[in-house]
Amino acid sequence: MDFLLFAVLGVMILLLVSQSRKRKKDASNLLDTLAVGSNVILYAGIKGTVVSVNEEDLEIETTPGTKLRVVKQSVRAIESTEGK
Repeated sequence: MDFLLFAVLGVMILLLVSQSRKRKKDASNLLDTLAVGSNVILYAGIKGTVVSVNEEDLEIETTPGTKLRVVKQSVRAIESTEGK
């Protein structure tokens, strides 16, 4: 009986670790694909277009003439421009 509980606990831990690794890999891939001209959404809900990309941060233009410098890790998603 105890062996079954430890086995279930072990499987649950393995699933959590693998999901965590997958999320980190996806976030890393997202940051690697950032390029000038990409439409991004930040975790704060701000949408904008990437104007410049540096090692640690990037500059986005939210409205014409309004630029924000933000940390790369604040990017939640890159919007697809298909269908627009």
